[in-house]
Amino acid sequence: MHVYRFKILLEDLDDFFLDIEISSGDTFESFHKAIIQAAGLSGQELASFYICDNKWNRKKEIALIDMSEEEEKETAPLIMKSCKLNKFIDDPHQRLIYVYDFLNLYEFYIELSKIIPAEKGVTYPRCIKKSGEIPKAGAQSIKVSAGLDDDDEELLYDVPPLKDEENEESELFSDSEFSDEFNAEGSEGSANFDDDKF
Repeated sequence: MHVYRFKILLEDLDDFFLDIEISSGDTFESFHKAIIQAAGLSGQELASFYICDNKWNRKKEIALIDMSEEEEKETAPLIMKSCKLNKFIDDPHQRLIYVYDFLNLYEFYIELSKIIPAEKGVTYPRCIKKSGEIPKAGAQSIKVSAGLDDDDEELLYDVPPLKDEENEESELFSDSEFSDEFNAEGSEGSANFDDDKF
């Protein structure tokens, strides 16, 4: 079994990020739950993932629940609990947008940063690093050490600052970080970063 490591940023909040690891065979519903737990969100609102190209153009929606009318069933979005991650990851730097709470609109930008072997005895999904807090209505404050045991806290002290180290962009998503699993599936190359999301 392999694990996807995703870096997650929140639009317009420079000091916030999450690194989440999740099994490649897990569903988008599991990924949704991991994000809201790590971000301190209530989980009571609607949410959707959008599969994106390398310029953040939204190509396909995967929704928490189907809200379409009967006559719209042919164009209804896919549903998270029925969609496994590995069926939608076709780029070594796959980009996703996760929208939570369409009224208050939390918009997270997600990029695959590594594919690694699963560790024995580790339960996935898990948040391995996080920084910052969401100060908006509807979210709990996220403290860097909140809800973590001693081992997890040690991980957080190694988090590099994102804002003042622009030269690290290429290192964060280096092609050399990807596992043989991805190459074995016939995918090559990497996305070009032509924006400042990551």
